[in-house]
Amino acid sequence: MTIQTRKPFGPSPGVFASTGAIPESGTFLNSSVILEAASAPDRVTAHVTQRFDGAHGTFTLRAAITETATDDLHVLSEAGTWAIIGGTGSYETLRGRGRITGTADDNVDLIARTYSGTVRRAAP
Repeated sequence: MTIQTRKPFGPSPGVFASTGAIPESGTFLNSSVILEAASAPDRVTAHVTQRFDGAHGTFTLRAAITETATDDLHVLSEAGTWAIIGGTGSYETLRGRGRITGTADDNVDLIARTYSGTVRRAAP
């Protein structure tokens, strides 16, 4: 499964499109963001809980995303992991995990991420 997301900086919702096991699109919102200082001065780790709302239900995931400074002071490189922790509708028993790559570009007010990994249906 692959999920592509795009959202502006701040508490605004974003949009997503996914392919593979979840062919879906819709909106998503960060419901929780906790920043953790990293051991290096040029990075920070964000622990994020996100709710994805699509036509067939919702799914919630937690992610740990390390944001690292780049040569452009307004752009951060992102890498991390994610895990689906719950869902409703068609996604009620969905579980999965994977990796995240992306950028947070303040020049264009855009956080763009790719979530790739595997999902399965858990026993009810």
